[in-house]
Amino acid sequence: MLLNLAMLRKKHKLSQKELAKKFNVNQNTVSRWENGDRQIDLETLKALSVFFGVSVDFLLGNESSVPDLPQDANELLALYGKMDDKFKIRLLSTAYAMLAEQKVNSNLNLDTIRKADK
Repeated sequence: MLLNLAMLRKKHKLSQKELAKKFNVNQNTVSRWENGDRQIDLETLKALSVFFGVSVDFLLGNESSVPDLPQDANELLALYGKMDDKFKIRLLSTAYAMLAEQKVNSNLNLDTIRKADK
């Protein structure tokens, strides 16, 4: 199973059909790679890793960090990947609420808050 293929495909704004065309396979093959219903040959696996700029281990889910993301973002992704759908929805809802609150309080910064606590 290529645990991170769907995430990388979406990050690059590619549909399964578009990715399939680039690798000369049909869309059902890409779908089966993503959900683990079909094995992938080594040459295609290597080609996918080069195409996305990640390691084969990352594609297989053996490495949890995403290139070009800060460490804390990778940590959040790793935690998110361990959650079931119920908690993923709660986390996303909380993140959106926090973002809205940040916009309301955009004139505040950590230094201001720290000085107010003293």
